[in-house]
Amino acid sequence: MCEIPDFHWVHLDNRYMKIKLLAAALVMGLVSFQTPVANAAFPIIALPLPTTVNFDAKTITLVPPTSNSPGAWTLDIADKTIATNVGMVVTILKTGSTRVTFTQAPSGAFIGASRSTQLNVKAGTPTIGTFAPITGTLLQGSATILPPTSSGTGSWNYTSSDQKIATIAGNVIRFLDIGTATITASQGSDGNWVSASASTTVTVSGLPKTLGSFSDISIAKDSVATLNLVKPTSNSPGNWTFTISDPSIALLSGLVLTPLNIGTAKITAYQAPAAGFGSSKLTMTLTISGAAATLGDFKDVTYNQSSTSPNTLTITAPTSSSPATWTFTSADPAIATITTVGNLGNVRVLKPGHTKITASQNPSGNFSATSASMVLTVTGAPSYVAPEDLQKVVGDPEQVVLPPTSVSAGAWVYTSSSPDVVSISGQKLIFGNAGSATITMSQAANDYWLAGSTSFKVNVQGTTPTIGSLAAVKVEVGQTLATIPNPTSNSTGKWKYTITDPAIAKVVDNKIVGISIGATTIIATQLPGGKYGQSNSVQAAITVVAATTKPTPKPSASATPKPTATSVANKPVVKVTVKKRVINISVKGSIVTVLINGKKKKLGANKVSAGANTVVVKVGSTVIFNKTYKIL
Repeated sequence: MCEIPDFHWVHLDNRYMKIKLLAAALVMGLVSFQTPVANAAFPIIALPLPTTVNFDAKTITLVPPTSNSPGAWTLDIADKTIATNVGMVVTILKTGSTRVTFTQAPSGAFIGASRSTQLNVKAGTPTIGTFAPITGTLLQGSATILPPTSSGTGSWNYTSSDQKIATIAGNVIRFLDIGTATITASQGSDGNWVSASASTTVTVSGLPKTLGSFSDISIAKDSVATLNLVKPTSNSPGNWTFTISDPSIALLSGLVLTPLNIGTAKITAYQAPAAGFGSSKLTMTLTISGAAATLGDFKDVTYNQSSTSPNTLTITAPTSSSPATWTFTSADPAIATITTVGNLGNVRVLKPGHTKITASQNPSGNFSATSASMVLTVTGAPSYVAPEDLQKVVGDPEQVVLPPTSVSAGAWVYTSSSPDVVSISGQKLIFGNAGSATITMSQAANDYWLAGSTSFKVNVQGTTPTIGSLAAVKVEVGQTLATIPNPTSNSTGKWKYTITDPAIAKVVDNKIVGISIGATTIIATQLPGGKYGQSNSVQAAITVVAATTKPTPKPSASATPKPTATSVANKPVVKVTVKKRVINISVKGSIVTVLINGKKKKLGANKVSAGANTVVVKVGSTVIFNKTYKIL
């Protein structure tokens, strides 16, 4: 325990702090003091941290702790077998741990003091020099391994990556076969150094070697019970051994080969190294075949893909004299996939195209594996986006219309439903007369795409024709006008008629028929014709009058009078009475037809509307009564 002098602190605050630092230093045993002169101050010194250094560092310079005293520092190492020092420069001697003490001399107003810490020396990593490659020959047999240079002092041991090429005992490497292997040199750890390693290669060569061939063998099953293999020729006396990759195909004992089953296997001939010659390895293929199975037809198939069907089909394997199972494969699974179920192939069609379907039969008994192929052609109908309809005017220039985009490369042909309206020249539309035409674009079948078509309409508007007026029309009740005077026009289009009030007159097959007495309006419209479009409508009055009564022809003087429906003796008697809105008609003496306002009515009471009502009575085609009644 160091002696603590009786200090008189100048300042009360510093006194408390210095007492705490002094007490801590005493507890830790890290501080010592020299006897101070009267009124000397205690220096404030930082606590030094432990220092760790590797053995291979050799030297290190330590830095004293900080202090508010300018006094000189000295360094003392407790265990000088671990390290020594000159001033603050420390020389490392071995691994270990020792106490180092920094002492500060008194200076001016400060007393002397010291601080202690630990110096830890860890094992170093040795520096490895070049590990030279090793070469040798089989005739040489062995060689001594020279280790690489190293700053370490540990012992060396060696390993070989390929024991078939070289083995190592101590520092002696023995050459066993030609080739290259990796040699690893490992230096063990000791007190001052950790372990380290380095690698190099050993290359072993042999005498030049000449080998004969080792040819493939193909035999039929049951053609021989056994056969003897022939060793390849060699200028090496090394021993030959033979192995087979698949003993289920053939049994190999020495040079004796016994065929067992249909199939293929690899046979390897290995010659051991001997007399300075390295080893050799030769491989050949043994094929044991069976009888070829007799197969039936496996015909090509064409299938039409549809968006409304499941697009699946089943393919049956060809008939075979072999009982072996079948498997199916599709060369292009993007066109169609196929799975095997029993001896059937379930096909899933994906898109139009061609794919080869192969049916493969496994070997069985004395039958070899076999296969058959066919082509599955999947056809489909191309789909199109229909072109838009065209609206043209007579005199418009020709127009080229390209066909829609298609997955098919088939040629396109255009047709027109009305060549006088729109004619076709290749892909060019030529506009003629006014009217409407449907243009059909047809694509021919191509490869696996079916023929297809799409269409659009072309409406060609013509020039409005110049027409004259329509003359008033007069027609009798029951009369049919086959023709009427049409208005003048520079168009050749047909005329179409309509009647405003069909109760007075109507149009039947474009002919005017008088229905009942009265007046209404007739409208005439000229349909498109040639380069002219539909005309404006013109109209006129149409009047329906009572039918004209035809006189009864008188018999000649020499002729014998014959009774007729209109003769005086047999003339029917027509009686018509009107009461309110009921017209009562009675006829005696003949079978007649009764018309009221052109419509067929019955004998007896007939309800009518207010206004003019014309009653016509006919015997056959002869009108015997025609009178108009005004009903209130």
